[in-house]
Amino acid sequence: MNQSLLSELNTGIIILDKSLKVKFINPSAVTILDSSEKSCLGKKLDQIFYEEPESLVDFQESIDQKRSFTKTDAVLNLKKGSKVLCTYVVHPLSDSEEPGLLLEIINKEASSELIERYRMRANQQISQDFVRGLAHEIKNPLSGIRGSAQLLGNKLNDQDLKEYTDIVIKQTDRLTALVDNILGPNQKPDFKHQNIHYPIENVINLIENESGYDGIRISKDFDPSIPDLYIDSYLIENSILNLTKNARDALIDSDTSSPEINIITRISHGEIIDGERNSTVCKISVIDNGPGIKDDIKDSIFFPMITGKDTGTGLGLSITQGIISQHKGSIHFSSQPNRTEFFINIPINSDKALDLRLANG
Repeated sequence: MNQSLLSELNTGIIILDKSLKVKFINPSAVTILDSSEKSCLGKKLDQIFYEEPESLVDFQESIDQKRSFTKTDAVLNLKKGSKVLCTYVVHPLSDSEEPGLLLEIINKEASSELIERYRMRANQQISQDFVRGLAHEIKNPLSGIRGSAQLLGNKLNDQDLKEYTDIVIKQTDRLTALVDNILGPNQKPDFKHQNIHYPIENVINLIENESGYDGIRISKDFDPSIPDLYIDSYLIENSILNLTKNARDALIDSDTSSPEINIITRISHGEIIDGERNSTVCKISVIDNGPGIKDDIKDSIFFPMITGKDTGTGLGLSITQGIISQHKGSIHFSSQPNRTEFFINIPINSDKALDLRLANG
């Protein structure tokens, strides 16, 4: 079989020999089974996952009787303790020199997740477009108010009255800054092929020397095999910094004991971006051991002006999402007590990455 072709499939593919040992596993199957190619090759199937005591009987009969079968809504118990809901199809390799099986795994949880993410993304886009449109409408009158207050202040001889015009100017400047934050960067991104760890290291150096992170353990776990990505390093740096600041605030506000922030990079396969699966992406995770995100804001956390903090504008995650979208990537999260993970996916050598390079010359 053409293993390079099988490696590109978004469906999980495992090839087994006649003793049900793994001869080949593609990246999508590795992701679905939360494992690694090295730990799977040469292992018997029940050393990777188990479904039920007699599950391997069906696989062996498929080889002996040369018949295919399908199992719908199967729950696979993985060796790390997690479970995955899937449908799998077993095909005997009758045309090959040696008997064996081809196991095709379709992750149903990922399909449901795709639909949910698409729904949330559509809602977030509607909200962002509304807020940005409103911000544009607000910005023009603010300029007029500020200019009028300056003219009025210049004509006033009474210093006490000038204090009121000064207040108007300061408050309009404050609103203008808020509007600018909503609208995001007003300059075109400067995309270049760069090592993704360069902006992340800048963030780590910055926060390790900032007093606000005193007492918080900062750790990193980088995958050196990740190739250079087509990114705006400054914007990516701001995105990671926003996530670390949110993690810091959650740890401090909850007075978490032994607070930690961990930044991890990995190559991942089959991730969902804008409703489509991508064969290969760079996955950047920012993880903290704080109390987790409140359930009542989980569905709207990327909306502008939504925040779980007592102070703050609620713009950080919205801005970060906009930056990652400029990179044809996606940002998501998973959260429970003692572990919250925000992860950014940026395409590697995909059509999206190519489109981004072409769009920017």
